[in-house]
Amino acid sequence: MNMMKNLKTFISMQTVSGNQQGNQQAIDFLAGRLKKIGFNVNVEGQDKTDQPIIIAHRQGIKSQNKIALYGHYDVAKVTHRQAWKSQDPFTLECIDNRLFARGVADNKGTLEARLSALEATYQQNGICPEILWMIQGEEEVVLKERVAIKLFHSHITKFGANVFLDETGFNDIQANEQIVFLWSKTRSQAHLSACQKELDLSGVFTKPHRFEYRHLNKLTGTATCPLLSNLPEKALYLGFGPNDKFHYIHRDNESLDKEKWEQHQKQFTNFLIWYAKINFTEFFSFPLSATGER
Repeated sequence: MNMMKNLKTFISMQTVSGNQQGNQQAIDFLAGRLKKIGFNVNVEGQDKTDQPIIIAHRQGIKSQNKIALYGHYDVAKVTHRQAWKSQDPFTLECIDNRLFARGVADNKGTLEARLSALEATYQQNGICPEILWMIQGEEEVVLKERVAIKLFHSHITKFGANVFLDETGFNDIQANEQIVFLWSKTRSQAHLSACQKELDLSGVFTKPHRFEYRHLNKLTGTATCPLLSNLPEKALYLGFGPNDKFHYIHRDNESLDKEKWEQHQKQFTNFLIWYAKINFTEFFSFPLSATGER
């Protein structure tokens, strides 16, 4: 399976802070694959950091709808190798149907599943919205201001998307439900509820799920997150992915459920197909609420 093979390669690149070689390997790995499927790719911020950003843009295929994606290629440092169930944190290993490796849950696993989905869609000349994919390299670095914050701002403003998909989502194992994050800085509860109804009707989320009107928790807060801090006031934020309470991001034994990871590739594909086909004006411009908000 190419997706598994590619994830193993991606994981082996030690994209931790201070590892210039590992970070450059990941940039080349991602940029090369994105270019092969029609993306215009630029690497920016090299004059300020060894962990610059990747900006990838591709016109829609049989669709004029726009969506912005966010992800990151860097991973948290490993502090206690001997505490891991797997033999090496930078070698992907499947144990009891979970994939163990540093970065597999944050964010290499989901990033790889989405890239694999786009590669398959491109080979089939399938319908796809116009995409701006912003991939940073300083998510796991504690900084007052990441290079991505200013650089993302100009690209988000120029692209003009109204819908943004975050790096992943979450699954409630106890309730056996996928959690879909749905949020906006300014849009009303009524608008979010209307969007939720459309998403429920889309057929993308076929298994038990629930919506939560919030965004993903961020390690250093929203102000230093280049996505959330630059999100347009009326934009719609979405987050869904394979993570669960056993993902142990930033800790020893980081892992993902293998089945949920594989399902995410299919779900992301179905989401893009649905999103490319919708009447975007109707989806995004619901009637005004009683307070005058959308």
